[in-house]
Amino acid sequence: MRVIVLAPSREVETDLRMAAESAGFESAGEPIPQELCSALYRDPDSIAVIRSPNSAFAAVTCRDFRKADVRNLIFVLLDAGVWDSGSASLILKCGADDVQPAPIHSDEFVARLKALARRGAYNDHLFIKMPGCVYDAETGNAEGGGRKQHLTQTEARLLTALALDPSKIFSKADLMDHMYGGEEEPEQKIVDVLVCKLRRKLIEMNDGLDVVRTVWGRGYQFEPKGFTPDYRDARSRRSR
Repeated sequence: MRVIVLAPSREVETDLRMAAESAGFESAGEPIPQELCSALYRDPDSIAVIRSPNSAFAAVTCRDFRKADVRNLIFVLLDAGVWDSGSASLILKCGADDVQPAPIHSDEFVARLKALARRGAYNDHLFIKMPGCVYDAETGNAEGGGRKQHLTQTEARLLTALALDPSKIFSKADLMDHMYGGEEEPEQKIVDVLVCKLRRKLIEMNDGLDVVRTVWGRGYQFEPKGFTPDYRDARSRRSR
């Protein structure tokens, strides 16, 4: 596994890379966030280490990477002079997998790298990428092209359940469990109503493309690339 380091100086980058290599990791360095993002795309199993002088830079970088659908693990080392629990929680909310004050002892740095490697790929699904917009679970908004749609809590749970596994066809019972968890569940027909409302919002945000496919007689499935809805087919089925 490779560790790719973004640091404010070559000296700091070298120290972090040497520590990673001493533990058996391969390493590389990238000078700017855009190049690090490209490197992570090329190597989806690698771990990003971001040595940041301030919380704003780390939060924005993590947020931008997650919006760009980067699924690599991200380890942020935040300058101890600006470290506090509030800044760390913000960076974690923006998509980091671990945040620690820096400088960090090499033994702890290596131990945390190994712990991240054991954990595996990032799977927080903080952002859901669609053809014309990105849904941000932190704000509850789907945004893109200068437009914004707020999803209700139940709509958000529905979308997240579908997007967690695009290969799966979710029955109404599956979706009820994800949305209500067995507590005060309404009738299953609410699923059709919620899918209709969610579709209406997302089709507008995705320039006419639908991302929730109806698999007749089985349930619903998420289509991340989107498709053109066939309204004629839907009307003919309702009339039968």
